[in-house]
Amino acid sequence: MLWAKGALEKKQDIKVVDDQYRTPTLAEDLANKMIENNGVGLAAPQVGIPLSVFVVGDPTNKESIMAFFNPKIIDFSEETVYYDEGCLSFPGLFVKVKRPKEIRLRFTDMNNETTTTKFTGFTARAIQHEYDHLSGIVFTSKATSYHLSKAKKDQKLRLRRSR
Repeated sequence: MLWAKGALEKKQDIKVVDDQYRTPTLAEDLANKMIENNGVGLAAPQVGIPLSVFVVGDPTNKESIMAFFNPKIIDFSEETVYYDEGCLSFPGLFVKVKRPKEIRLRFTDMNNETTTTKFTGFTARAIQHEYDHLSGIVFTSKATSYHLSKAKKDQKLRLRRSR
């Protein structure tokens, strides 16, 4: 997946998703693009769609993929954890990022139901990662300079080995 350099790092004019845009096709298209690229999440701005929506789930189990329209993180745990994150927008780059272990997210689902749900562990992390894309924040900006430098060196080594 290719994006114009720097496009994701800029705050975009992200539109709230209303009934006009909240369609099974939009969620399905995002899920299919995520699966094609073996990702665990994909935000609409990553594919040039300026809407407040993302999908998260297991790319090997389509039924696990959830669409989150107009999400808002309303609470998060004080406990944080480091974990390696990757991003479909940065192929081959995996960076240790610290994030809250748990979040509470308010969102609208495909059935136009607005709910607040607690997410933990890897799902909470994936949601936070995709949520950041809606605000023009990329995961590399959340990393320490040490972890980012190490990740870039590791990425170069992986690229050399794969040639």
